[in-house]
Amino acid sequence: MNSLEEQYRNPTKLNTRINIHEKYSDNKKDWHLWLFEQMNISPNSRILEMGCGDGTFWLKNRDRIDSSWNLILSDYSEGMVESAKKNLEGIPNIHYCQFNIEDIPFEDNRFDILIANHMLYHVPNRKDALKEVRRVLKPGGTFYCSTIGGNHLKEFGELLKSFDPNLDFPSAREHALKFGVENGDEQLQGFFSEIVYIDFPGGLNITDEKAIVDYLLSSNTDLNKTLNGDTLSQFLSFLASEKKANNGVINITKSTGLFESK
Repeated sequence: MNSLEEQYRNPTKLNTRINIHEKYSDNKKDWHLWLFEQMNISPNSRILEMGCGDGTFWLKNRDRIDSSWNLILSDYSEGMVESAKKNLEGIPNIHYCQFNIEDIPFEDNRFDILIANHMLYHVPNRKDALKEVRRVLKPGGTFYCSTIGGNHLKEFGELLKSFDPNLDFPSAREHALKFGVENGDEQLQGFFSEIVYIDFPGGLNITDEKAIVDYLLSSNTDLNKTLNGDTLSQFLSFLASEKKANNGVINITKSTGLFESK
């Protein structure tokens, strides 16, 4: 099992990362609620979300789901699809399937709305994926995809390097280089004529150093080999001293937003 499959086999690690944003963001607007508000979805729309995870986006917006919508949630991970089914049980007009975005199993011009949040940077062949997205999207339809920027959570890496120059947290940078705030527009231009980027403002003000450790260990399996035992205790003490030097808080940059493509 590769590291990506391990991270997304079930929602436990994903929820750890979601929770730190919900608890410590200085922008008190919930990300999932904000995201929904950016989407213009008409009655009777056919909607397909790819990379639905455990369905948290729809669970938080369940009272906003129009009963006339035909909504299909999908994920590359069968475990995530099963988690979404359980979390969204009882909400009508939702169907589920498991597939790879590089090979979408639906006919041409099927959907009014396509959604892919924080997942395109995981896709090995994005050109194939975007070609498939364009194929199944109706003329005049909209593709919504959120992602992160190169500075997203950069202080995590800086803190690790300050503690030990051999440690790093590169995943945010690596994801953004593949499909991020800075280069997403360029990649989408080959498939869409109208592209708008909408920024979600805010950062993290973390008051519990253990939350940082939990996040790091949920994101990078290599760190699990290093941050354990005495080293983990020393790193927690290091974070506590950094927090104390900054009036009891560790400030973390966030860079995230949404591309709307027509």
